[in-house]
Amino acid sequence: MARKVWFQLVDAATRGAYADTTADSLRLPEDAEDIGDLRDAVFTKVSRALPASLIASNLRVYSNRAAYDEENGQPLKASASVDDLGKDDDCALIVEVPTQHLVPRTVASVAELIAIPRTTALNELETYAEECLSLTEWDVGVVHKIPLIWEFMSSLGGCTTSGEMFWRMEDKQVVSLMVDGWFRESTRDRINVHANKKSILMGSPGIGKSTLLCVMAFHLVFKHKKNVLVYRRLTKFEQENCLFYLGYEDGKVVQFAVQRCKAPNAISIYEHLIRQQGISNVWLLLDGFRYEDIPEVVWMMSRTCYPTSTVH
Repeated sequence: MARKVWFQLVDAATRGAYADTTADSLRLPEDAEDIGDLRDAVFTKVSRALPASLIASNLRVYSNRAAYDEENGQPLKASASVDDLGKDDDCALIVEVPTQHLVPRTVASVAELIAIPRTTALNELETYAEECLSLTEWDVGVVHKIPLIWEFMSSLGGCTTSGEMFWRMEDKQVVSLMVDGWFRESTRDRINVHANKKSILMGSPGIGKSTLLCVMAFHLVFKHKKNVLVYRRLTKFEQENCLFYLGYEDGKVVQFAVQRCKAPNAISIYEHLIRQQGISNVWLLLDGFRYEDIPEVVWMMSRTCYPTSTVH
């Protein structure tokens, strides 16, 4: 069960509250195991308020204010257990923000800092297009073959077990609703009430939400000429979060993938892409997150989200 943890940002130079912030809390994901994971979660929540070149590992975490004020107080090791630390605002964890990283962020420095993956051309474009172009027109009750999409996703958390997808009425209705909201222009007689809104799809595990998102990502690229960044939270044993990008360069479809990608890195990659292309030209899709575990800053930036289970 996700646990609420309290923390206070502190300025290393003044040892006082960072940027006039007060104690705040976040819900640690169920798979968070140590201070390193907690540090990543804090960074994800507050990254927009931090110095531009700072990364999660620059933060120093102390068990409480008393520990921070000790003459030779040492930060907690990244591998240390979270246990019951930060259980309320009176004993909030202290997260120290260093001052030596107060430098302007440029597109070049971001690329150097997080090693933005190099794009490569996507091959067999006609076959990819055949698999996803007519998604909104697929017949219900029919098995549709998506072998290339399946192969592309095989090292990124998977997408069906057979390279085939059975198209149900519910799938067609969900896709129709989202595509209509995203792309139908309002008229005087017919206002698009879903325009410019985020979409969230909830349901029990194993009903095909993730596969639908994967196919939707390719559909957005090939049908609507969008640049799409997909961030997936994987929960199977020994799997780590991953990210992939599909978009256009000089009129050609390109791609890159990051097989082990924590949230701060995903956010940095997204920010780099929108600096290059503009925020309206990069669509962010999330997959595998429970609603309450979605980092606030990631959810604010996303176009749509496919959580793993229904929110009660």
